[in-house]
Amino acid sequence: MSCCDSNSGGKAFLGCLATGYFPESVTINWNSEVLDEIITNFPATYDPTSGRYTTTSQLTVSDLSDQEFTCSVDHLPTSTKIKKTLSLPECGPVTIIPPTVKLFHSSCDPRGDAHSTIQLLCLVSGFSPAKVHVTWLVDGQEAENLFPYTTRPKREGGQTFSLQSEVNITQGQWMSSNTYTCHVKHNGSIFEDSAQKCSDTDPRGISAYILPPTPQDLFVKKVPTIGCLIVDLASAENVKVTWSRESGGPVNPSSLVVKEQYNGTFTVTSHLPVNTDDWIEGDTYTCRLESPDMPVPLIRTISKAPGKRLAPEVYMLPPSPEETGTTRTVTCLIRGFYPSEISVQWLFNNEEDHTGHHTTTRPQKDHGTDPSFFLYSRMLVNKSIWEKGNLVTCRVVHEALPGSRTLEKSLHYSAGN
Repeated sequence: MSCCDSNSGGKAFLGCLATGYFPESVTINWNSEVLDEIITNFPATYDPTSGRYTTTSQLTVSDLSDQEFTCSVDHLPTSTKIKKTLSLPECGPVTIIPPTVKLFHSSCDPRGDAHSTIQLLCLVSGFSPAKVHVTWLVDGQEAENLFPYTTRPKREGGQTFSLQSEVNITQGQWMSSNTYTCHVKHNGSIFEDSAQKCSDTDPRGISAYILPPTPQDLFVKKVPTIGCLIVDLASAENVKVTWSRESGGPVNPSSLVVKEQYNGTFTVTSHLPVNTDDWIEGDTYTCRLESPDMPVPLIRTISKAPGKRLAPEVYMLPPSPEETGTTRTVTCLIRGFYPSEISVQWLFNNEEDHTGHHTTTRPQKDHGTDPSFFLYSRMLVNKSIWEKGNLVTCRVVHEALPGSRTLEKSLHYSAGN
């Protein structure tokens, strides 16, 4: 039985009653998806009239969402096992909001070890109600040899939910050009996103990109730079990069950085140090790229993005109780920010983490009235270190945040997370 009302603080209470048994020893468990909630097991009571026992277990659920809960009762003396399942609907009217599905993959080295790992990460966000089913497909068929780890839905702060699902494949599997699909079923509809290795074709033609300074460099390190990137050059000889400012101020770019890529093309990068106040006040910067391989110069211009500034909301998600192995995953959900430029750092016991055991997705467009973005960042922590109660902190830097432009959220192990 569940109860919810306007005074319950967003909580639902479920009870599992085991009665009429003898002798006393009974074990009551709830399905693993809800083990991060609060479970209260009450002492057994004895009825002298019937000569039998009764006991109760109560589950307190923070998300009043459309999902199933299973109570398992095990009476060891009689080898009796009983399971009861309850579907808990949303309290009040349910708003159907479809999910956004984005599939990301880590990079690979085609000349590297075929047995090294490629990670596929599927982010499912912005959906309601919370009931959703995620499967993985390979070339359109359900995969039997993939072993995904999928978190249970978490409320994003409003009426919508999000989760992530990830699988690891070998670099050899990835290079075979199979198509991997994150297949999401929600409210009877299917939502998918797919990824596969890019085909080995001739260079796509020379492209140029201009990159804004990161919030970390702008507001923390206070050494912001703008980057100008030219890719798919057949040769890096006689490439010329020229910078200018709309205000007419001086420019002092660094030396060009040239790198040969796996397909034989070249990438050239130029960085221009800028003044934080000049950038914030809206000065416009132009990068002009010239090469013998281009009939005309490529010109790229950048300035601070216009529009209303929105500060990010930051949520720390503890490791799932289903997670096995020697590591635990701490996730940082960052949403509702504009513009998209944002920096994420991880701290371990208040010291910046340099182990490289963390990954951050690119900002993605959120669905809503505001033109905001969201992203996920995750950190892997050794299981034994996590369970010692060490503090893990997600630090976010964004121009819309007040004061130092930083926001930190922390988490440490305690019973139940």
